[in-house]
Amino acid sequence: MKKIIGIGLILILLIVGISFFINNPINTDNEVDLSQQSVNYTENGISLSMPGDWVAANSKSNDTVLAVADSNSKDSSGFNSINVNIEKKSKAKSLQSEFNSNYNILARNSDFNILYMGNVSFNGEPALEADYTSVSDNITKQHKAIWFKKGSDIYVILCSAPQSQYDDEVGTFDFIINSVRL
Repeated sequence: MKKIIGIGLILILLIVGISFFINNPINTDNEVDLSQQSVNYTENGISLSMPGDWVAANSKSNDTVLAVADSNSKDSSGFNSINVNIEKKSKAKSLQSEFNSNYNILARNSDFNILYMGNVSFNGEPALEADYTSVSDNITKQHKAIWFKKGSDIYVILCSAPQSQYDDEVGTFDFIINSVRL
C-alpha cells in the first residue's frame, strides 16, 4: 500500500512539473521585443505612451512641441519615416477655421490627396480628423491628423507612415493618440 501511495505521489509531482514547464517555458533567447512593451514619454507638458522601440525625434515643423518615431524606420535621408508629431498653434482662430484653412491650401496642391475629413472625439472633447496622402521625393506617405482645442491653443496630432506601411501602423497610431495627455 505504501508503495502504491509513493508511486502515486511521484506521478503527481511529475505531472505538475511537466505542466509547469509546458505553461512556463524557459526563455533561452535573451532578446526582448521592445515593440511589445510601452514606455511613457513627456515633453513640453505633453505626455504619451509609445512602443518601447520608438524614440524621441526631431521634426521639420517649427510648430512641433513633441515628436516620436519608430526607431526601425529610417528612410534614405536618415529621417524616421514612421512618426507622430504633436504641433501647437497659439493665437489661432477657431478650431474649424484653422482646420478648413489648412486643408483648403492642401487641396489646391497636387502633391496632396485628401481621403477623409470629419468630426471625431479626443479625450471626450470634440475634435476634427483629416486623413490624406502626400508625395515628396517620389515617396507617397499617408497621414492621419487629429485637431483639437485646449484652452486658447489648437493642437494637431499628426501620424505619418509610407503609404505601403500605413495600414500596419494604424493600431500603433491609435494607441499613441489615445494615450496623449496635456
